[in-house]
Amino acid sequence: MTEPKIELYYAEVCGLCHKAMDYFRERGLEFTAYEIEHDKEKDDWVPGPTVDEMKRRAGDVDFVPQIFINGTHIAGWKKLEPMIESGEFDKLLQNT
Repeated sequence: MTEPKIELYYAEVCGLCHKAMDYFRERGLEFTAYEIEHDKEKDDWVPGPTVDEMKRRAGDVDFVPQIFINGTHIAGWKKLEPMIESGEFDKLLQNT
């Protein structure tokens, strides 16, 4: 079986982003993480190619993590967590 392709866009200040990454690490799943910088004063993302790519792939989102499992978009930990509990996440991992 081929390894699943897991990608996520995260911000260092985001606790739910770290929760997702910790979960992947605990499961021994390799993933690629793309850091998005957050400007506290402007309360917005710091413009750049990574933000542009995230918005191209996930839509005009204003939160992280934005997660992609084998190309399937999962909008945040709050969407991922029930998928983990229901077994849907494991099914996505098998679609390689």
